[in-house]
Amino acid sequence: MVSKNASSWSSPSCAGDRSEKQRVVAKGYVPVVVGVGEEVERFVVSVKLFRHQCMMSLLELAAEEFGFEQRGVLRIPCDVQHFRRVLQQISD
Repeated sequence: MVSKNASSWSSPSCAGDRSEKQRVVAKGYVPVVVGVGEEVERFVVSVKLFRHQCMMSLLELAAEEFGFEQRGVLRIPCDVQHFRRVLQQISD
């Protein structure tokens, strides 16, 4: 289950795919691409959730993997199911 503060949609090639129709993200939310290997999913996450230590750890992981100058959608190299559990845990 995805929390009320985040939503997701799947896309087989969502990491930086400009050919997809642009999605408008509501103010106070950030689009995030999560996944490793073939399993990749897009989420729209409330900026409030990024204050939580678990999310900060995932952001540090992304910085180690991709650097601080990512272009486009924020990418987090994390298992999708793990990310869902983190969202559920910190949203309760």
